[in-house]
Amino acid sequence: MKVSVIIPTYNRGELLEQAIDSVLRQSIDCHEIIVVDDGSMDDTPERIKSYGEKIRYIRTRNGGPAHARNIGMRMARGEYIAFLDSDDLYYPYKLEVQTRLLDLYPTVAMVYTEFSGFDDEGYWEKDHLRTYHKSAYRSRNVTYGSIFSESVDLLRSGILPESLSCSEPDLRQRRAYFGNIFDACLLNTIVFTNSMMFRRDILPKVGWQNESFPFFEEMEFALRICRQHNVAFLDIPTYKLRYHPGQISSTATRKESMVAIKTQQYLLRAVKKHAFMDPNYYESHRVTIDRQLARLHRAVAVPLMSHEGKSAHTRKYFPKRARRYLAKCKQYGHPEYFLWAVSYGPPMIRRIAFAAMSILKK
Repeated sequence: MKVSVIIPTYNRGELLEQAIDSVLRQSIDCHEIIVVDDGSMDDTPERIKSYGEKIRYIRTRNGGPAHARNIGMRMARGEYIAFLDSDDLYYPYKLEVQTRLLDLYPTVAMVYTEFSGFDDEGYWEKDHLRTYHKSAYRSRNVTYGSIFSESVDLLRSGILPESLSCSEPDLRQRRAYFGNIFDACLLNTIVFTNSMMFRRDILPKVGWQNESFPFFEEMEFALRICRQHNVAFLDIPTYKLRYHPGQISSTATRKESMVAIKTQQYLLRAVKKHAFMDPNYYESHRVTIDRQLARLHRAVAVPLMSHEGKSAHTRKYFPKRARRYLAKCKQYGHPEYFLWAVSYGPPMIRRIAFAAMSILKK
């Protein structure tokens, strides 16, 4: 068994079928599909029956994505492990190109890739990660060449199959990159769950995904891999990330605003955990780490200040909480005096200030 594909799912029966079908259409057959049903209350169990022995299906209590992926990893029999969220899709060549790379480069523990973004209303972006990187690294002039220590041509190296280079000629110009990217991974979310494929035998040392993280559990897991091992990046999209209504929109409900706050808090927690794990590492990278920690504290403070609470207590309490995070920005050498002053203003003033900041950023 070459690859175990783990699909955690929760109440996404119809989309799950599309995800499974995208794995069944892979250009290589040496893989198993493990579907971990995280306590779905829809018709997922009934839909799964039609696949018979094509998949391994297990139903568990609702415990979140990390819990479901950990169950799948314990069940896995493949030499390599890959993930797929139940609302996303693999390109047909996904498993083939990544297994070829890991077979050719035995010192590489994990390979991740470019990916595409789409929604059901017509949004489409083939190289979604490239666009994200342009935004994330805009002020730092960071390139793939500066993140990684070496690269190879996909066709000459044998990573890209000849058949794929003929059917997808634009991929011929792409490259594979190699190196230790822990520093870069700590400063930006660059490894995305469904693009990963890693060797199963690294798990005893790396450990399982942290089930106490409801958000960014996959990033924290990737940080552990990148801290201990060399990894590779394939600059070709191997999966399609499905956006749902509201994810691309700039408007948000109160519930979505709270999710944004929680998400940023767990990202901050993951980065702090790894930044301070080794005191010597922190001291030698203090300038960049402090800048990143200040940025992440700011990223929590802004949605706290933007949150439209129903009660007078909430409207007063959230800006106060925001100031605690803004105080940390100052502690890490990057004070946010403007936001600190704005936090004392009424909601209308804060909205105007954020709108002005958004315009200036563009």
